[in-house]
Amino acid sequence: MTDTNAATATADTFIPVTTQTWSNGRHKVRCVKVINETWDVKTYCFMAEQPVMFFFKPGQFVTLELEIQGEAVFRSYTISSSPSVPYSFSITVKRVPGGQVSNWLHDTMSEGMELAVHGPVGQFNSIDFPADKVLYLSGGVGITPVMSMARWSYDTNTNADAVFVHSARTPRDIIYRRELDTMSSRIENFRVHTICERFESGQPWSGYRGFLTLPLLQLIAPDFLEREVFCCGPTPYMKAVKKMLEDAGFDMRRYHEESFGAT
Repeated sequence: MTDTNAATATADTFIPVTTQTWSNGRHKVRCVKVINETWDVKTYCFMAEQPVMFFFKPGQFVTLELEIQGEAVFRSYTISSSPSVPYSFSITVKRVPGGQVSNWLHDTMSEGMELAVHGPVGQFNSIDFPADKVLYLSGGVGITPVMSMARWSYDTNTNADAVFVHSARTPRDIIYRRELDTMSSRIENFRVHTICERFESGQPWSGYRGFLTLPLLQLIAPDFLEREVFCCGPTPYMKAVKKMLEDAGFDMRRYHEESFGAT
């Protein structure tokens, strides 16, 4: 084939794609992957039918628009993926006993299903509060927004020194365990510490046990008073962490926690 013919063939077969970027509003997306993170936690990955770059600030959330038993239901979930992977986004959901939406997602949501999402929005993010030294504190499925921040920091090769402290009920409840271990093993400025409330028979565990306390935090991150803190977890967890930091004399202007607001 001559160069002219090759050029003609390429021109005939190549169809340029116009990539759009999303903004706060209503968007139709399709579930493209479901990942089992733990025994009761799943990650759902979504993409648009036409290529869309899902730019958002790590830590922000979207609101799902669902129809459950003929009723319109809206529920907000933090984006757990990083904007460094821009053509899709993910949410990570824990099955909650009696939870209408979490149980519906676990039992019903599968690859190929479509739904509408609103967002992204949220003031809890790491872009608006840049820092050279960061402390991520998470409990349970509250790990999702700080994981998005950590992934963004890791993927963009930031120089920020980060300490990631996660609290889980048992070793089998640790979300993203392998990924966090991989991230911490590859870069020196990212250190992971996991605290398990307890461990059951047959669950090997050599890490921290119990709850996050001030003496334990001082052991893990002696310089925590110098760090920007991002915290997310169950309400009792965030309340306890906030009081612990206040009692330690932490500058609470550098403390940030997740709270869902209007979309």
